[in-house]
Amino acid sequence: MKIWLVAVALLAATSASAASKKPGKAEATKSAVDPNIAVAKNHGGKVWVVSDSIPSGEGDVLDKWLAAHPSNVVLALKGNEDRWPINFLAVFKKPPAKGPVTVMLVDKKEPRIIVDQFSPQTPAAALVYQEGYDLELNNGFNKGHTYIIRVGQLINKKFQLYASGEITLK
Repeated sequence: MKIWLVAVALLAATSASAASKKPGKAEATKSAVDPNIAVAKNHGGKVWVVSDSIPSGEGDVLDKWLAAHPSNVVLALKGNEDRWPINFLAVFKKPPAKGPVTVMLVDKKEPRIIVDQFSPQTPAAALVYQEGYDLELNNGFNKGHTYIIRVGQLINKKFQLYASGEITLK
């Protein structure tokens, strides 16, 4: 009888300590919540392009920055350069599928012809995706043209669009 009581007491103590180590559903959900849900709701489907850096903030800080900056931008060449260095930030309406993101750039006048396309090694796993890139004259980018930047994923050999924006080069 004493052995049985000791076993029950040990089992109860083990269960109590295990239960205290597991987070509750509310705690697990709270820690898994993306701080950019409001950003996606307010700005989802758009791409911002800048020639300098984009702040690395999240949530309210990012939401305010996006609201204060236009998503369509005009970029000028600096000095004798033959490229426009850019940083872009895409805001998705919902999280993308696992795997790499594909960025496609097309001339606004000929949207069916892809000027450039690349798939960065960084997989997208959140509502906000940020990357840098160079638009080079040698790659088909020209002064005085407006380009559409499309960010999405290739799923089943079809491009799934998540966000887009415009860049005018001067």
